[in-house]
Amino acid sequence: MLHQIEEYLFPGGFLRWFNREVFKSESDRSPISAKVAIFINLGLGWPLYAAVGFAGLEQMWLSMPAMGILFVNAWFHIALSLSSNRYSPGTFTSIMVLLPLSLYTFYYYVMTWEIGFQLLFLSILTGVVLHLLMLTVPRELQHAKEKRLERQR
Repeated sequence: MLHQIEEYLFPGGFLRWFNREVFKSESDRSPISAKVAIFINLGLGWPLYAAVGFAGLEQMWLSMPAMGILFVNAWFHIALSLSSNRYSPGTFTSIMVLLPLSLYTFYYYVMTWEIGFQLLFLSILTGVVLHLLMLTVPRELQHAKEKRLERQR
């Protein structure tokens, strides 16, 4: 929640930044709208991390991929800030919270032999795949919408 507070409230501006910097959109609200962001964060993210909190870290099949998502999200913010030479809302908590939390969790469970490198790899792969989908699906949906509008004219 601290991460999302940074993204959307203080200092906020993540959607505008993401649409303009990453998607090179001329609109602050496209291709990712506030409705889509709410669905992703509140509809998918919060229930996932609530389930991890409820199930506990012992449920490795759920908790490690969730950590993989945090790990990749942290690097996603850091890489985007570095590549654009502009602050990506969410970078501070990525560096101070998400990265240390996910790295320590992976380190602890690998070093205690509670997970193997296969689950570690699959966990990080889950984060990579979800972030790639986040980068491609909104563009494709926006493109499909534009084509549909063209055909209607």
